[in-house]
Amino acid sequence: MPSENQDLPKTAAPKSQNLPIPSDILLSLVALPMLGGLVVAKAAAEFVASIGVESEEVFRGSRLPVLNFPQSQD
Repeated sequence: MPSENQDLPKTAAPKSQNLPIPSDILLSLVALPMLGGLVVAKAAAEFVASIGVESEEVFRGSRLPVLNFPQSQD
């Protein structure tokens, strides 16, 4: 039984660009800053979320000091 792929036209391999640095080295150089950026973005998101929670506490008044008003003597 002949293969069906024999009738398909042959395609040429894509031409590679002549880069002075191989692409696998470029990919390895870019990977570390990308991972670092993701870690920094996650830390920044957690920091902003914690600021939001703390601001809610301030506006709610649970962390405000108790003010002792003097009693009026009538």
